[in-house]
Formats: sequence, structure tokens, C-alpha cells
Amino acid sequence: MPTLRDESVRRGLAARLEHVTPETKARWGSLDAPRMICHLSDSLDSGLGVFPVTVAGPWVLRHFPVKQLALYVVPFPKGAKGPRELFVATPGDFETDRRGVVERMERMAAVPSGQGPPHPLFGPVNNEEWNALHWKHMDHHLRQFGC
Repeated sequence: MPTLRDESVRRGLAARLEHVTPETKARWGSLDAPRMICHLSDSLDSGLGVFPVTVAGPWVLRHFPVKQLALYVVPFPKGAKGPRELFVATPGDFETDRRGVVERMERMAAVPSGQGPPHPLFGPVNNEEWNALHWKHMDHHLRQFGC
């Protein structure tokens, strides 16, 4: 599975982010492009431990094998609801917000292996899992906006 640890994967995501404009329309869901960019920043911050979130959601998502299936196999469903904490940021300057996502990707990729902060749905995850999960999450939202 792709991961933010791979520089070519990060470059690919950054290039796809460049195709998103404030006017880009979503193919599904209720986010507009500026709010999606803020959501990606907040999600990356949660993986960096900068933006703590409450662990909630079904107990089964925090345990093998369902956790591994959700992390690595099953695609994110369209229209799935995420933690409210990750949808509250107010968009600012779009270019600055987009650069912030790329900067956070670089920081996440540089985090040493080991236990990371808890994920709001999956509970305890290590930094390798965070890097794979961030790729999957970003890919999901970039596809949402046709990029």
C-alpha cells in the first residue's frame, strides 16, 4: 500500500493537490475544496499529535482483523462521517492552506517509527500505519474532487 514515507508518493499527492482550486466541485459529499484542504491539515495534525482527537466509534475497528482490513484493504466509503473535531477549521488563504498540507505530509513522513498518537476510529496506531492511512485518506478526498 502506498505510504507518505515514499517520497514519490508525496510528490504525486502534492501534484494532485495542485489541481484543486477553491472552485473545484466535489463529486460526492458536502465538503467544498477549501474545507477539504483544512480537513486534510487537521487530519495530518492529528497523526502528528498536534491536534488530539477523542477515540470513538465502533469497538471492532480497534482490533485485528477488522482494523487491518479498514487500514489496508477496504476503501473509504463515499459519504462516511469522520470525527467532528476534524471538520471545524476555518479556511484561510487557499494557497497557504494547501502549502500547509504539503508541509504536514513532509513532517509526517519524517516521524520516526514507533507508536503514534491514537486515531479517532482505530485507536492505537503506529507511525507506519499513520503514514499509510494518511495516503489512503488524502487519495480518497482527492478522488472526491476529481484529482
